[in-house]
Amino acid sequence: MPHGPVLMDHLFPTFMTPTLPDPLRNLKWLLVAVLATGALPLFAQPLAGSSNLEQLLAAADSARVSYNWSVALENYQEAYDINEDEELLPLIARMNYELRDVAAGIRGYTRAFRKTEASDTTHNLDRFYFGRLLKMDRQYDEAVTYLQNFLQFNRDTVLGQLARVEIEGARMYRDAPTETGEVELELLDRSVNTVWSEYSPVLSPDGNTLYFATVKSSSAVELIDANDSERFIRIFRSEKSDEGDWQRPEPLEVEVNRPGIHTANPNVSADGRRLYYNRLLMNSNKVDQAKIYYSDVADDGWRSGNPVSGINSDDYLALQPATGELFGNEVLFFVSDMPGGFGGLDIYYATYEGDGRYASPVNLGPTINTVGDETTPFYFDGTLYFSTNGRPTMGGTDLFYSSWNGSAWSEPTNMGPGFNSSVDDQSLSIYNDGLVGFMTSNRPGEGRSVKSQTCCDDIYAFEIPRLYANLVVGLFNTDRQPLNNGTIQLQPIRNGRSVGSGNQKTREDGNRFDFGLDLETEYRIVATHPGYFPDTVELSTLGLQESKNFEQVFFLRVDPSTIPVYDTIQLEESIALENILYDLDKSNIRPDAEGDLQVLADLMKEYPELVIELSSHTDYRGEDRYNQNLSQRRADAARRWLIAKGGIEAARIKFAGYGETQPLQVSERLAMRTGGVFSAGDVLTPEYIDALPTNEQRELAHQLNRRTEFKVLEGPTEIIIRRDVIERVIDGSDRNAQPRDGGAAAAREPISPMSSLHGKPAAEIAGLPILTFDRRSVDLGPVRQGEKKEFTYTFTNRGEVPAKVMLIQACDCTTVSHDDSRVYQPGDSGTIQVTFDSTEKEAAETLGIDIFLEQSHPTGQPVTEMIEYRFDIVE
Repeated sequence: MPHGPVLMDHLFPTFMTPTLPDPLRNLKWLLVAVLATGALPLFAQPLAGSSNLEQLLAAADSARVSYNWSVALENYQEAYDINEDEELLPLIARMNYELRDVAAGIRGYTRAFRKTEASDTTHNLDRFYFGRLLKMDRQYDEAVTYLQNFLQFNRDTVLGQLARVEIEGARMYRDAPTETGEVELELLDRSVNTVWSEYSPVLSPDGNTLYFATVKSSSAVELIDANDSERFIRIFRSEKSDEGDWQRPEPLEVEVNRPGIHTANPNVSADGRRLYYNRLLMNSNKVDQAKIYYSDVADDGWRSGNPVSGINSDDYLALQPATGELFGNEVLFFVSDMPGGFGGLDIYYATYEGDGRYASPVNLGPTINTVGDETTPFYFDGTLYFSTNGRPTMGGTDLFYSSWNGSAWSEPTNMGPGFNSSVDDQSLSIYNDGLVGFMTSNRPGEGRSVKSQTCCDDIYAFEIPRLYANLVVGLFNTDRQPLNNGTIQLQPIRNGRSVGSGNQKTREDGNRFDFGLDLETEYRIVATHPGYFPDTVELSTLGLQESKNFEQVFFLRVDPSTIPVYDTIQLEESIALENILYDLDKSNIRPDAEGDLQVLADLMKEYPELVIELSSHTDYRGEDRYNQNLSQRRADAARRWLIAKGGIEAARIKFAGYGETQPLQVSERLAMRTGGVFSAGDVLTPEYIDALPTNEQRELAHQLNRRTEFKVLEGPTEIIIRRDVIERVIDGSDRNAQPRDGGAAAAREPISPMSSLHGKPAAEIAGLPILTFDRRSVDLGPVRQGEKKEFTYTFTNRGEVPAKVMLIQACDCTTVSHDDSRVYQPGDSGTIQVTFDSTEKEAAETLGIDIFLEQSHPTGQPVTEMIEYRFDIVE
């Protein structure tokens, strides 16, 4: 067994590897893997009358359908700059996807989908491409969301298989490390790697010559001349110096690199006497014709190339030749889209019959090939290495290997982190007992690229030490469930005592930990996790005679003292959110209050049928009416936070301000937590508080009365919640430092507290619309059940920029009429017509209406305005 598969067995030990179903299939890409996406340097020429929008769009569409994505992108972007037509955003993002500009593609699709409902199928295919880009950026959870949404409306069988493969890959490799201990890739220097892509690096048998293909040019200017030889892909060779460095590459002679033809994908036979390669006819980024040639060696270089007999055809592509051996015979592996395959590009082999002739091609079968693209085969010592996008991958295309047992191929195995990244990895070649090799990748790094960090492939080299030691640690509980958020400390020891700084890793998103170990060293491994007893083991690399992959699995026991306590909340039971604090005379939510509100938002998402009342209370100091209004604004502020930031539907949240009218009744839990200052059943009325013996006790009572609560109105009869996420320290410094309510109100601000702009600094709201209403609240008075009431709100844009309403939310009993297409210039006024249907109402209530504008705060949250109305139900 070659070193490669042995290494891979280490990278994914049995206890960490998910059980995979039968390999899923992939989509046939029109782009052939011989050209890294977007690598062919094609640039837009100036258009006559390029300011004409129709000409720009026609040029862009023409370039797109002919696979000239660079030109298409340039023209689409210029057209968008003219008219800002948002229908162009998906096209711009798609071109960046094709050019493998991951960051630009994600930015484009984010803008394109920012206002798109999940049920909108207009650009459903773009959700697939967006999901792929997010996966390439290791945004695995977000990728799964878009891919699942795509599947809801997809009707294409192959695309559906592909999307499911992408989802499986995102879930499999979300927790995978980004590198492994013994595999360290070295980016070849700038004498080899250029701003363009480099393809298919292979080594001569003596190890002194590196062959690869590229467009060798230092700038785009050199490529404008259509007759310039440097605009064509050619095969280059680089010689190794005595110091081991690769020298400046030189193109092979015209016997191989024919003028005016793209020449790529070199492969040298095992005896070094024959060079195989492709000659290609290109149409922009599309390969129109691909045939395999070979050149024999001569004293003065490679002889003139000849087409391989028995494989080439004008009816299909023959790509990426690689010599090998099957059934005791010399064979040539290659990639083709010939009829009868499994879809996309498949890997074939043909047996050599002598004199440059090969037998009929044979498909490697479903064990290797999928409906996706299998590309860049390389055979070494009984193992086939190749790249595919038809199986679950870490990102784009991944490197896999499969072993030949003399009659069949093994199930392909992912080469794992280090070799593979979140983008495209391919063209792996291995030499020197499987310890030395090369590959290409468009992973972000130190390389230079013509467009973006991920647009173009560079060549990487690797060398695996002949003797190495590695450690993989798995962290589980005693029920054998994975434990995330754990910590593994690897500490060198000598005579039982720690030496050196050691190595510590903590993972919030996984339970696997990878370490490279030093030879001739003893180690102590300590596993810890919050809420569990730690565990320790020791291991040693002393006296190793061969490489070893250590595996250590910890099964940690629960620490009973850390087991959380859960409380049951009943209907109509009020629960105080004890960390919601407000500044004096203010109703805006402070940052230190958002923790409790997030807990409540999470609870409402866990129980989607839950309907609550938010209520706010003050202490009794201050004027009654002022306290009433202040508490109302505070409850409303908490409600608006839950809607805008918590993502909770407005209809599920009622709110009320009770001022000082409902003093707190002390519960048994609260009596215990206050250390006996209060007894269960005590009601913190003014009389009770004034009778307390110390000022500290009186201030504590005032503090407890100043509270925001939620009460379950509808939903489950019982709700379970962890006590520690609701209960907080009730006498913390933040609370004691909070100014008391009451006193004269601060100077009124021109922006209503029912606006999300309220309390914001002037610099933040300068570029936003400011809506003022003739009234924010309407009192309908007595309303008979079943009666409908109509009323109107009038508003004016007092800001310095236009305003546009994006969405108005209200409960089912409220019908709102408004011209959402209208843009309100500064000084313009508008109306909102409201119809209230009281059929389902049985008691007095205050209902809110939330208005979301298209303009957003610097935080990205939309500007929101709140209006409300109240009523009493009478028979």
